[in-house]
Amino acid sequence: MDGIDLVTEGILTLNKVWKLLTNLSPDYYPDKGPADQIVKLILESDHIDIIVGTKINEAHQDPNVPVDLEIRRTIANRIADVLENKLLKHITVKYI
Repeated sequence: MDGIDLVTEGILTLNKVWKLLTNLSPDYYPDKGPADQIVKLILESDHIDIIVGTKINEAHQDPNVPVDLEIRRTIANRIADVLENKLLKHITVKYI
């Protein structure tokens, strides 16, 4: 997507981003996975725009899916909170 640094569709990836940011240490070195790529971009940026799609993913409505799967809106807000309060980043969150 033109003008976009990184796109992810996965709630598991976003949940891992939140966990990495929450447990971030000074000696953190990003791995090659998608969550680590997102964290690397975040650490290199001062202003982060998070754009969250609001369509319901029917696959996540299955009762057999692990309990820790959060809806995108919740995990996006958790990520934004860590970025603003722990890393002092300027964050905007938009829902489309």
